[in-house]
Parts: sequence; structure tokens; C-alpha cells
Amino acid sequence: MATPEATGAIVPPEVSPELLEPLVTVVATLGELGATAGDVPLAGSPGSLRAGLVALIGKISRAMGHSHGEATRLRHALATAEATRATTGTTLEPAVVPPGDAAVPRATAGDAWATVATITRGWREAVASVVTTWDTVTGDATRLKDACGTAATAGATAGTTAGHLAAAVAQEHRALQQVLAAAKALPLASELATATSEVAAHKTQVAEATAELRGAAEATQKTAVAMVETAVARERGRLAAVACEPLGRLVAACHGATRFYGHLWYLLEDIEATVATMAAGRGGPEGADGGPEAPGVAQEGPGVPKDPMAAVTVAEALWDASARLAQGHLLKTLPVARRLLTTLGVPDATTATTVDQRCREAIAALPGLLPRGPR
Repeated sequence: MATPEATGAIVPPEVSPELLEPLVTVVATLGELGATAGDVPLAGSPGSLRAGLVALIGKISRAMGHSHGEATRLRHALATAEATRATTGTTLEPAVVPPGDAAVPRATAGDAWATVATITRGWREAVASVVTTWDTVTGDATRLKDACGTAATAGATAGTTAGHLAAAVAQEHRALQQVLAAAKALPLASELATATSEVAAHKTQVAEATAELRGAAEATQKTAVAMVETAVARERGRLAAVACEPLGRLVAACHGATRFYGHLWYLLEDIEATVATMAAGRGGPEGADGGPEAPGVAQEGPGVPKDPMAAVTVAEALWDASARLAQGHLLKTLPVARRLLTTLGVPDATTATTVDQRCREAIAALPGLLPRGPR
């Protein structure tokens, strides 16, 4: 793959390797979450934190696996358009072919700039697709973080304790004693009528004591179930609380990745505006509209690069560097992080170390992924 450095293009020093760090942080944080024992059950889809993170990895892999090489085509097309304009002038009319000249029609400046516009638009649309995917990933990660925050709060406030169960058992014991006492209190009467009345009263007393015992036993059972649920909620809350901090870093890194590609999208939009001005035959970028100024690119007018070739060089440095970072490091590490997240029981320490080490190597490789600017 041709790079700006290989073609002699100069990349401004403002194009910093730090712009690529969020991509590495995303993978490193996924590995950190996978290396943490336990899972957090969550309401609704995807059902648990680990399942949600595994789904994220699939989307992240698609975002990182973008194509590259568009910059080389665009640079060549720009060179052709500039050469055509220098030869034929800025007119968009077909060049006049003198009698006896070659039968092959000459390319017009309009044709050349139309080719440049098509390539630029295709590249910008490819970047827009990546931005959309990262935006989706950021939203999904945010929802996982919020769900874990809710679970952590619920676990911290779960209220049924061993004390509640002890009180319920004590109440059931008192009710049992009342039943036994009532059963023993069989009345003795000399007259039949009196005996019949007292036996009926005794039966009523036993029935009432038995009903109270039954209610106390049901209360004890419900308290025991609630106590188990409390223990589960507290453990879930503990795991969720542990996950909240790295999930916050994951969300921040996803935002950083979205901003990285969003910045590239705006830069290509500016290039496209410049190309449209050129194709309109005005010979310069005056009057074109664009987005925010790209770092290291001279501007003429609001957000419009004065030198499209320099802007393409910056865009190429960012786009191709992210592709090489993904292909050389991150796309090889994501499956390892996924294996951690899908492993039941205690995570494998060796696998966790592998993710961490590969991400450290990716960070160390960042300066070499971008060509050196002027000193």
C-alpha cells in the first residue's frame, strides 16, 4: 500500500499518533472486562454484560476492517486534473483537436474534476459508514454502562437480611407453641351440654392457632426467598460496580474513535467542496463551504482547504494509519478478548496478559504508523 511517506508527501506535525489511541483503548478495555471474573445479568437483550460486550466486538471488528487505498487513487486523479487544467485551461468545454491530430479526444478539465469528485465522494461515504458504526457502538456501550449502574444501585439498597429471616423464624416458632398449647388445653366438663360447648370453643382456638402458624410459615418462606434474592442482587451489584469504571473508560474511548473518524469525514467534506469549486470552473476554492479546519491544512474560506493535495495527504495519513493499526494489531487481538468474554468460570490469566501485551505493542507502534512531518 502506498503511503504519504513512500510518495514523498509531507504530513504536518499536528497529525498526532495520539489521535489513534482511542482505538487501542477500546480493545484493551474489552480485554480488561473479560479478565474480570463473573458476569452481570441484565434485564432485556442482550441478557448479560458479557453477552453485550461480545456483540460489541462484532460491530467493532466491522468498523476497524475498513478498506484503504482511496487516497492513492484520489492523489493520482488530482494530479491528472491539475495537469489537464494546466494544458486546457480552466474551461470545461471539450478541447479543440487540430486537423491531423490524434483521433483520440482529449480529456477536458471538467471530466478530470468529475473523476476526482466521484473518488472523493466514495471515500467520504466509506468513512461515514465507519462513523455510523462507531456511533452505534458508543450507544450500545453507554447502555451497558447505565444498566450496570442501575444494578449496582439495586444491589447496594437490597434490604432483606439474616435478621429479617431470624425474626420470621422466631414468629413461626411462637405460632407453633401456641398451636401446641391450644391442643393440650382440652376442657373437662361434667355436664354434656357444657362439654359440647367447650369442645367447640377448643376446636376454634386450635384452628385459629393453626391458621396463624400457617401464615407464619408462609412468611418465613417468603423471607427466605427474599434473602436469597437479596444475596443474588448484592453479588450482581458488586460485579456491576466493579464493571462500571472500565465501562466508563470504554464509552469514552468509543467517543474518541467516533470523533477520530468524524474529523476525517469533515476533512473529506471540505476536500469535496474544493473539488466542486474546481469542477465548476472557478479555478479555486473561493466561495465554497466546508466544515471545521483540519489540523495542518491551509484554509481559504470557511473550512475549505487551499491546497486539496495537502488535505488529501492528511486524510490519507489518518485513514491508512487506522487501517494499518487495525490489520497489524487490533483485529488480531479482538478475538482473544472475545475468548475471555465467552469463557465461563475464572478467566485465563495468560489470555488476559496476551490482550494487555498486544495493546501495549499497538500503542508503541503508533508513531511508526504515521509518516514523519517536517521538523
